[in-house]
Amino acid sequence: MTEKPPLTSDQNSADYPDWATLMDRALDNVSRILRSEIQMFQTSMEAALEAQIGNVVMQLTSIIAMVCGAICILCALILLLHQWLPWWQSFGIAGLVALTAGIVSHASAKSAGRLTAPTRE
Repeated sequence: MTEKPPLTSDQNSADYPDWATLMDRALDNVSRILRSEIQMFQTSMEAALEAQIGNVVMQLTSIIAMVCGAICILCALILLLHQWLPWWQSFGIAGLVALTAGIVSHASAKSAGRLTAPTRE
């Protein structure tokens, strides 16, 4: 009968660490990979968030500037109309013009939104 060599020997155990050490190393490597991935994700999210905040601040600044300009133009229109009409008529005409401009702007934005919206088939 032929004799089979033993499954483990002292020489093999010296060359290869035990399973617990291998599992410990594998888990350590996985945790380091996960930490670095989370750190990269956090860094990219911070950069994207900073860019978005800067964009929002810039848009709000321009909207505020446009609103102030619109108020000045409206006041100038009222003062111009007051040269020929009483105050109440000047405010009424300026209000109707502003209301009409708002309705037309809203309607055009709504129709432009329908044109660019993706259609579902």
